[in-house]
Amino acid sequence: MKYSPVALVLAQLLAPAAHAQAQNDNEEAQHQHENTEVIVINASPLVRTELNSAQPISVISGDELREKQAHTLGETLANEPGINSTHFARVASSPIIRGLDGPRVKVTQNGLDSADVSRGSPDHAVTTETSVAQQVEILRGPATLLYGSGAIGGVVNVVDERIAQELVGGTRGFFGGNLATVDDLRDFNAGLSTDLGQMVFHIDGFSRRSDDYSVPSFVNDEGETVDTIENSFVDAQGGTLGLSYIFDAGYIGASYARLEQEYGIPGHHHHGEEEHEDEHEGEHEDEHAHEEEAGPFADLVQDRWQLHAGLENPWQGVEQLTLRYAYTDYQHQEIEGDSPSTTFTNDQHELRVTANHQLTDQWYGAFGYHGFLQEQSAFGEEAYTPASETDRHGLFWLLETRENKLNYQLGIRYENVQLDAANVELGQQSYDFDPLSASFGVTYQWRPQVMFNANYSFAQRAPSANEIFANGAHLATQTYELGLNYALHQEAEHVYAIEASERSIELETSHSFDVGAHFEGNGHHLNINLFANRVDNFIYENIVGINSLDLEFDHHEHDEHDEHGDEHVDEHDDHDHADGLPVVQYNQEDVLLFGYEIDGRWQFTPDLRLDAFSDYTRAYTLDSTSNLPRIPSQRIGADVTYNQGNWESSIGYTWYAKQTRVAENETSTPSYGLLNAQVNFFPQSLARYNVSLYLKAENITDKLGYVHTSFLKYDAPVAGRNFSLGFRGEF
Repeated sequence: MKYSPVALVLAQLLAPAAHAQAQNDNEEAQHQHENTEVIVINASPLVRTELNSAQPISVISGDELREKQAHTLGETLANEPGINSTHFARVASSPIIRGLDGPRVKVTQNGLDSADVSRGSPDHAVTTETSVAQQVEILRGPATLLYGSGAIGGVVNVVDERIAQELVGGTRGFFGGNLATVDDLRDFNAGLSTDLGQMVFHIDGFSRRSDDYSVPSFVNDEGETVDTIENSFVDAQGGTLGLSYIFDAGYIGASYARLEQEYGIPGHHHHGEEEHEDEHEGEHEDEHAHEEEAGPFADLVQDRWQLHAGLENPWQGVEQLTLRYAYTDYQHQEIEGDSPSTTFTNDQHELRVTANHQLTDQWYGAFGYHGFLQEQSAFGEEAYTPASETDRHGLFWLLETRENKLNYQLGIRYENVQLDAANVELGQQSYDFDPLSASFGVTYQWRPQVMFNANYSFAQRAPSANEIFANGAHLATQTYELGLNYALHQEAEHVYAIEASERSIELETSHSFDVGAHFEGNGHHLNINLFANRVDNFIYENIVGINSLDLEFDHHEHDEHDEHGDEHVDEHDDHDHADGLPVVQYNQEDVLLFGYEIDGRWQFTPDLRLDAFSDYTRAYTLDSTSNLPRIPSQRIGADVTYNQGNWESSIGYTWYAKQTRVAENETSTPSYGLLNAQVNFFPQSLARYNVSLYLKAENITDKLGYVHTSFLKYDAPVAGRNFSLGFRGEF
């Protein structure tokens, strides 16, 4: 095996071998930061770490990832600086990066899109699984150069070992489990990789089941006292098989993964739905008992096939050529009673080809092609967006050089995006966009212990199909959505017609600045990041002040979209939305977002350390200075950890400030604080398996906390006091 040293260090997707200078730089950084574990970022094709990237990046791996792992990706990352969660009742939470989420935050698995429908609605689950992951990487700010329009706000990349790039040297694996009181959680996972001659076989799997979660008692809008969030159960399992062939000039491998998941959709009421009068028992009597006990639930199935290949030195000037391809077949149904009310599907192909090259003696980089074809459809009661096809093709080029203590990083990407919705009879059916993105960054190693970084990104985003073509009741957000393709015309008092819009739909254009500093030495480190992001033609949902009962439906297009037609209006009196739904119209306006992220560690003694962080995001429109909705409030948190022999204990507190800078028709959110503690035990007799046992207590004071970023803010607050017992190990 003659694989390059750099390629052996990098794992999974976009980590081809780079120029030898990059390896030397990486080794130098390790010497300068001897007390810091240096983890290579797989989300970049160049040799990047948290320390030498001009763009703010953080990585969660190892025991830290296992301790933070939750059912949803959003909850797993919710306490990272600059990262919040949509908190859809712990069942479908997605990450928010610096106040941006949905179609602006790309979620990837080994660098390729997760291929679910989570970017379109907060009640749709992200399908990446962190319990079997090797590490999770977070790129804050625009990452469009590699990932395209959907990464204008940032990227979360979940890395696992399903396709090996090198022999593992025998057999290795992991195992773990967790039990919790707040929702009767039962969670188990395991994985194994083993050499079979020149081949590597991988298998992993997980199983997770929880009931409705408990909260501190509160009185809801109906005047009822609530201490359990009804219909917040989870029943999920999944597994992956992978096989790689390793040869002298590289590797080739394939994998298959299947995910099956059922989860409740709290606060999600449909036409003619009767309220359940019996109190939820909190325990499933049989496999489908929750179907009878609670309201609608999602039944999700995803099949995913991936192909990875890498060649070292395929031709002169190219040090490594990598290919990544994924095909995903996704479906989830929202089921009421015994039949599905709405079905969402996604059929998606994605291909990325990357070539690392040596441009000159000083400049090295990577260029490549990225193709993406997505066919989404929705039919049934909540099919508020018609079937659509998104076709993207992108070319990118990244370059890097080091001159003394300065490291320059720059890149450019051109992309063509075509959106088609053939069944739309009102307004345009097709749109064509040409986003262009570029960035320039620099890091400066001022002292061995001090590094500064600065980065500017010019990034453009094409609107998503949902933002253009949405036209219907979106009950997860309790609104009636109208996309950019439509306009409202008042016919009479309280009567509005939906018409084709004459507006010109523009690309979102972001001008993002990051300035940061990293201090390291003697067991201490401190990271400071300041950011400002002006986004022209920002697409957002504007509450127009009318009710869905005031809408007049005369178009065949809408009848196909919502078979209820006028019946939809008549039935409003028979269910929870007797007053209809507020109409929100997608609009475009220039906005400004700015803020900071600070985190640090102080090792006072070999046994005692303090970890602390704080973050803040401010966001408003430039013309009217109106606040953007659901922007997270300021946070300050700290943890104290004490080690003694085989024991480690920690206690921490995070304060969430009151959010008073709210959008029109949005309410302020009170402040709250969460007190947590944990004890870890590392049995000496099982040290060879790196086994750890832990007992964790969360929200010890049983504090009632409303999450400002959540569409279910007052329906599904944070979980109450929770005790969990877990174990993990390796072999």
